[in-house]
Amino acid sequence: MAGQLARHPLLRRQGIAAAAQLAGGGGSGAAAAALAALAAALQQPAAAASLQCARLVRDFIHDSLYHPREGYFSKQTASGAAVVGTLRQPLNFRSFAGQTDYLVAVQQLYKELQASWLTPVEIFQPHYGQAIANAAADAVAAGRPEPPLRIYEIGGGTGTLALNILDWLRDEHPVAYSKCQYACIEISPVLAALQRRRVAIEGGHAERFTVRQHDAADAAAWCAADAAARASGSGGATAKDEHAFIVMCEVLDNLPHDRVWRDMGSSEWQQTLVAESDRYEDLGQWTQHHSRGGEGDFYELMQPAADHLVRRCLQAAQACDSSAGSGGARKQGLALSLARGWRKLVGEATDEARPSHTLIAADFDELPEVAVAGINAPLVATTYGGSTFDHGSYLVPRGTADIFFPTDFALLCELYRGAAAQHAQHAQQAQQTQQPQVRAEHMGTADFMLRYCPDLSATCTASGYNPLLEDYSNSAFFVGSCLWQRAFFVGSSSNSRA
Repeated sequence: MAGQLARHPLLRRQGIAAAAQLAGGGGSGAAAAALAALAAALQQPAAAASLQCARLVRDFIHDSLYHPREGYFSKQTASGAAVVGTLRQPLNFRSFAGQTDYLVAVQQLYKELQASWLTPVEIFQPHYGQAIANAAADAVAAGRPEPPLRIYEIGGGTGTLALNILDWLRDEHPVAYSKCQYACIEISPVLAALQRRRVAIEGGHAERFTVRQHDAADAAAWCAADAAARASGSGGATAKDEHAFIVMCEVLDNLPHDRVWRDMGSSEWQQTLVAESDRYEDLGQWTQHHSRGGEGDFYELMQPAADHLVRRCLQAAQACDSSAGSGGARKQGLALSLARGWRKLVGEATDEARPSHTLIAADFDELPEVAVAGINAPLVATTYGGSTFDHGSYLVPRGTADIFFPTDFALLCELYRGAAAQHAQHAQQAQQTQQPQVRAEHMGTADFMLRYCPDLSATCTASGYNPLLEDYSNSAFFVGSCLWQRAFFVGSSSNSRA
């Protein structure tokens, strides 16, 4: 099924060796040349270095994806290539005879747009965004009197989700829309400009929409952006006693993870560091995991898990009996879901900058055909000429591949509750009278859409097949609420798994 192959579901997955073979013989024209370029890039020797500074896996991945000039997303954005495709007009699902027509239409979109992937937000627009807007509107309506609606979207991409949400609020909930302020938090100046153009100017939401350019995981940056918004009167600033909705669609999967290891029969976890060296004899205890060829190979070092974020995530994993702490029979794994990114995002940024909030996050909870070994291992993929090729290791040269992870939603629920409890403890120590009401749940995408999508018939094909409910079965929603006042939250579901 389309969604079962994650972001680019209709493309065959091929390794680098197969890519090189295709480029040498079976490929044609531009595709063969692109594959040859890819294979050559991956075999380029690194600059000589006796022993570069060892880094935790999360820091290595962050550098590979987000380096200001050479990171995967920076390079894609600077080159003008379409990382996330944008549909010129929404798909007419009712015109499709059934599943086959739908799959063919999506495949054709990939060819036309030459995008690395199409997100569910794009494929199912405007209905996907309307469901999220409906969830927020229902929660707002539960408050008496109706509070102002404050929405922050982290990683707004091309602006499609913001546009769909604001359009629907304007048409269906004009009162809530009149009190709404929507802000995209975006670090890319290129995408920030695109969001302003599509949502504020072309979409007609200039009075309700703004873009804040800062790191969403930096609490100090939130405060600075709030101060700037208040000074300019541009909107987007929220008082700490006001409730805020924070939305993240396909953000969790690209947050840097850590890798941990535990030998069979041992109760001690090892954390992983990565270094680059041109002399194997300099490495001592280092174990080679992946080689680029020539000088500058990547090496891994296992050492006792001492990093405080690693240990915090391990404690949460063991508490919820997730894959990272579910028995000595599992020997290894990239099992620390979002050690730095999630902890900073929830434990620092949202809890400090927006203590009263509802967090809605959507992402993949499983990725098929992953070539990297380990539990919760990432899919590491490069797209050239409309075709996607998988790597067998996350240790690829900087900026050459997308590295994205499945999300352990049960672990995220545990981390969310733990961060809220810690924040409540700090409040108690500061002799604050209020204590938060905390809820965290996760559910499959179909369950979320059944509850909140205003018109499920709009995504149904003539045969009755509904890809919004039946495709992307490997994706889920997380909904967490931390309420510091008599407020509102998205209610729990009988389908909740946490």
